[in-house]
Amino acid sequence: MVNPVIEDIKQKIRNGNPVTRLIIINVAVFLTISVLHIFLFITGGATFFNSLFNFIKNNISLPLSIQGFLYKPWTIITYMFTHIELGHIFWNMITLFWFGQILSNYSSEKKIIPLYLLGGIAGALITILLFAIFPIFEPYRIMPMVGASAGVTAIIIASATLVPNFQMNMLLIGPVKLIYVALFVLFIDVLNVASYSNIGGNIAHLGGALMGYIFIVQYKKGKDWSIGINRILDWLGGILKIFKKNKLKVVHRRSVSDEEYNYNKKANQQQIDTILDKISKSGYESLSKSEKEILFKASNK
Repeated sequence: MVNPVIEDIKQKIRNGNPVTRLIIINVAVFLTISVLHIFLFITGGATFFNSLFNFIKNNISLPLSIQGFLYKPWTIITYMFTHIELGHIFWNMITLFWFGQILSNYSSEKKIIPLYLLGGIAGALITILLFAIFPIFEPYRIMPMVGASAGVTAIIIASATLVPNFQMNMLLIGPVKLIYVALFVLFIDVLNVASYSNIGGNIAHLGGALMGYIFIVQYKKGKDWSIGINRILDWLGGILKIFKKNKLKVVHRRSVSDEEYNYNKKANQQQIDTILDKISKSGYESLSKSEKEILFKASNK
């Protein structure tokens, strides 16, 4: 039961559209963290689960101090795939789905993942920079940041910049131009900058928004920033395929003597030659089912 589900998820990640891939990765990380949290609760804070939970959380969340970031530079990527709360991931993934589809339809699917990454990186760097410059943010530097919001906001603003007059059907409101939806999102983020519960997150949203706008402005000028990132992703994908292929490579050992091996090999070759002669005289359709299977197996050796 579990294995087919896992294989289906792997298939979706490999062959699904970029929006689907991002959603699956985010959900997988969220479920992993949630399961650990459940075990932590059930066991009453057992030392093993407490240590494991904190280790994972601390190494995928983004530190908001320059020193912390330099100590864990990989977190500038991992943080944007990490969610702790159900409501947080739900709205991020719903928004990613809506606006990701719009941007895919009016530009290209290959823009989604690069823009998501660029938006997340821009949001992170701007937040860390402002936290380092302005003393008012000093008390909040100890609070690590998680969430896809910066990358998702980049996609929202990019969509609105590309097709501002696209009509979205909003619940209880009706058709609304995409540009107004984007401006409302920005307005809320600006108001929430002074929200003490998520100052870093709201600044990151604005950083992602800026990246989304610049990305499309450059795209309209003929400069596609997604090309370089897609090349890197393709290269990484090729490395993983080679690694997987080498890992799964099986060395077959003969359990028979050299004399027996050579005899069997010669007999098999004679059988193949006979089948090929039959094809040349009467065609492939004249072969029996067993002969076709023999030929198929031989062609895959």
